[in-house]
Amino acid sequence: MAKLVIAGGNGFIGTEICRVAVQNGHEVAAFGRRGRPSLTPARHPWTQEVHWRAADVFAPDTWRDLLDEADAVVHSIATIREAPERKETFDRINAESALVAADEAVAAGVDAFVFLSVRDKPPAVSHSFLAAKRRAERALRERYPTLRSVSLRPNLVYGDRRTGTATVAAVLERLQGLRPHPYATAAGRPLPVEFVAAAAVQAATTSTEEGILSIPQIEDAGRTSGLVPLNDISEPSLTPLLLGLGGSALGGWLVSRWLRRGDADA
Repeated sequence: MAKLVIAGGNGFIGTEICRVAVQNGHEVAAFGRRGRPSLTPARHPWTQEVHWRAADVFAPDTWRDLLDEADAVVHSIATIREAPERKETFDRINAESALVAADEAVAAGVDAFVFLSVRDKPPAVSHSFLAAKRRAERALRERYPTLRSVSLRPNLVYGDRRTGTATVAAVLERLQGLRPHPYATAAGRPLPVEFVAAAAVQAATTSTEEGILSIPQIEDAGRTSGLVPLNDISEPSLTPLLLGLGGSALGGWLVSRWLRRGDADA
């Protein structure tokens, strides 16, 4: 079994990566600005098995020791909103934070680095969002020749713990072929968070995996790795739209709410 360090481990995707890793016997340490996520041990007993740390990725002295004897780092820090007054820009959060973590991983002798990237930019988000992700991908390949790096490229990731994402996923599925945005295409289709987490854990622990993982490859890893029970996978759902008054308005509200939310936890 491996030791994994999850940067941004208390975010939506990061928390799921921690869960999948722990439940498959791996040692897990996770850090982010908020530290431990707001999940009750009674309902989520696996949280007791994670070494949680409240730490800023840009202050490596606060988390560097977590890398002792680590086999892989998984970087799941990101944002789809900029707040320059708080130094939260796409380039700083979506790219530079990954390179800070990679610098530390190499210095500590860590073998692998998994980066949560994206296939396409979200609707109504600046192109600099995607440019930052691509900059990080290139730097991981070019700057660290001794580090095995894998970049996952999902688009919308949905799950029960992020309110409304399953409904947005259902709306996007039904828009396939009707709207030009890549998120509403078969190639850019939404993925359940369980599949993304399984693909990340598999990438971190499989010495032959390297390079870019596309949406079909992430989905295949989720279905075939055996890391997550297939009967527990989140499903797209239009139920909130069908039950709510003014379904179209609610759908628009959910999409706009999703666009305003980020996963930043540097």
